Amino acid sequence: MNRLNHKRFDGLKPHEFFMLVTILNRYAALKTEHEANGLPIPPGLKISELSRCSEISMPGVSQVITNLVKQGYVKRITTDMDRRLVYVNLTEKGEALEKEYSQSCFQIYEDAAAILGTQETTSLISLLDKLSAALDTLEGKQNNEKQNENTERKTP
Repeated sequence: MNRLNHKRFDGLKPHEFFMLVTILNRYAALKTEHEANGLPIPPGLKISELSRCSEISMPGVSQVITNLVKQGYVKRITTDMDRRLVYVNLTEKGEALEKEYSQSCFQIYEDAAAILGTQETTSLISLLDKLSAALDTLEGKQNNEKQNENTERKTP
């Protein structure tokens, strides 16, 4: 995992690259959702949507988007109906970069799985699923404890 943290994606930091991935994947899901419901397809994603799905603050997302726009990977789009509303989407350059590096990232995992073999890879996936479930349980307990503390403080 540390290999990805130090890798640069054509000058982008890993969090900037993963914002490209988020935009691409979330916009594809949004398009599918709108098509299925017979709704018009927006030209991109709102910053608020990116903030929600990436769990990054709106100012944080805006800063990353500004950097990506400056480098030509993302474009801001306004509509004639409401000029205040701004969408973001990948440029052709952004799509090409995402495709190139996503393929190479997945190749690393496929190569590692080939070295481990089927049985060890299956065991690893099973253990990671169990770890994820355990962390979700712990997070749920922490959230419940915080809610209980807040409730106790409000009670006179």
